[in-house]
Amino acid sequence: MGYFSVLSSLKHERASQRDEEVRVLFSTFSDAGKYIIMRVADSARVSLRLQTQFVKWNHSGLDPRIAIEAADPDVINLLKSEYPGLEEGFAEQYLKRYTLTTRPDSYGFAFPEDEPRMQVLLLSFEELTEALLEGIPEDIALIARSQDNGY
Repeated sequence: MGYFSVLSSLKHERASQRDEEVRVLFSTFSDAGKYIIMRVADSARVSLRLQTQFVKWNHSGLDPRIAIEAADPDVINLLKSEYPGLEEGFAEQYLKRYTLTTRPDSYGFAFPEDEPRMQVLLLSFEELTEALLEGIPEDIALIARSQDNGY
């Protein structure tokens, strides 16, 4: 089975190459997209000095409609092949599968630091947009909403 990987890519000022690592993997392209939107929007929220969605979700805990279990061996092997320097046993111990119980074909794999972000599995794009626009100044929110509706 193929997965949609979300990479973190960074090139330090004096580095000759980029550092890239898989942050999370999803079973669907749309869930990977929602994760990326959430990360970018949370950066904007920090710039506006607003509480991030990550902090809100971290505070409320993972929704009970998301089941947590050990990651599939094929995903662990994929990460080990991508990152041979990964400490032995790390992925086996910490990588988890987060599955939306009402839609078992919707799931993601993440390490504990990304657990709150797995809430994106629950939300439609519209619901995520509204959550991310909460507290945003109305003039900015209106622009975002009009872009979302294709205007």
